[in-house]
Amino acid sequence: MSNKISILFDSFYLYHLPQFEPLIDLLATDKRFLIYHSTSTEISEKEFRLCKSILKKKPGLFIEANSENDRQKKIRDLNLDVFICGWSRYDLNRYVSPKTLVVMIYHGIGIKPSYWLDNHERIDLRIVEGPYRIKQLRENGVKTDLALTGFIKLDPLFQKNKIDVKSITKTYSLDPNKKTILFAPTFYPSSVEPIGMRLGDYTKDYNVLIKPHLWTIFLNKFAELNHGAKRKIFDNLDKTYEHIHLIPPEKYNIISLYKVSNLLLTEASSTIYEMLACNKPVVVNRFFKLKLSHRIFRYRLYRKRLNQEMEKDISNFCYEAKKPTELPETLMCALKNSKTEISILKKHQEEMLYKLDGLASERAKKEIINRL
Repeated sequence: MSNKISILFDSFYLYHLPQFEPLIDLLATDKRFLIYHSTSTEISEKEFRLCKSILKKKPGLFIEANSENDRQKKIRDLNLDVFICGWSRYDLNRYVSPKTLVVMIYHGIGIKPSYWLDNHERIDLRIVEGPYRIKQLRENGVKTDLALTGFIKLDPLFQKNKIDVKSITKTYSLDPNKKTILFAPTFYPSSVEPIGMRLGDYTKDYNVLIKPHLWTIFLNKFAELNHGAKRKIFDNLDKTYEHIHLIPPEKYNIISLYKVSNLLLTEASSTIYEMLACNKPVVVNRFFKLKLSHRIFRYRLYRKRLNQEMEKDISNFCYEAKKPTELPETLMCALKNSKTEISILKKHQEEMLYKLDGLASERAKKEIINRL
């Protein structure tokens, strides 16, 4: 047992877990590794219970803890070889010993400033999904060791028999004669409230899967806005319209939904680049409900939440709805036409996602082992 490589995956929030899962599954087949799991005790009680129940079913051992101090001590006492996190906005030194290799597999792709500003000094290695991110990190002064692997979360899309399309189609009673729209709104800034119940009428000719960001489900407030209003809209859409299906938080990983969908509807979200991997159209809503300071001082929105460079870049390969009434025509146009030249699409795939071969987790494993 002492000769095994001890590695802990810290799913601080549930939405960090999909980035880890392909690597967890890979390491579970290698007898050299001893796998541990943990989640924060300081997240909402509802999210903690769900995350704990999911992690206890994963290969490896779940670290039980009564408080965050207790969790820190138990993890530190393991004297881990490797500690993997999905973000670094907490004091990592409290969780690891000096000898531990701290690895960050970040939970999203490229368009928000937080993606390159989030870089704790204790991180030894950062797994990076594409050349664009490496360029961003270096230009913003990040000196952490970087490993270019591709986006681990996407591996199942390119691995044979990993996603059961027939089962998903049956679960949500998707009409095979209709195209399927995946609506994956981010938590902020979001288009949910501006469009509201009109989404049902605008999409009556399609199947619609609504996959809310998990923070919308588990947090009551963010950026001075009440998430409860969005949850109410989701519930009412699900109850009112037969063609709309709300994905429950237990189905926390969006990856399989890309496989069954013909189009992604979202806002400024990393899901744009995940759907880009599938060569399927994306419609980006440009209408939001903003908090007061962002309505008055729009530049603050781009400084804190969005990246103007990538916002402009999105126009090269996405369709855009600038107001809710434009959505029906934009959806129809996106599904009927191929806006993006193959060369442009490939360029963005290579810059943002590196290799789409289902082997990003294999490359990450090698990079980690090489640094032990």
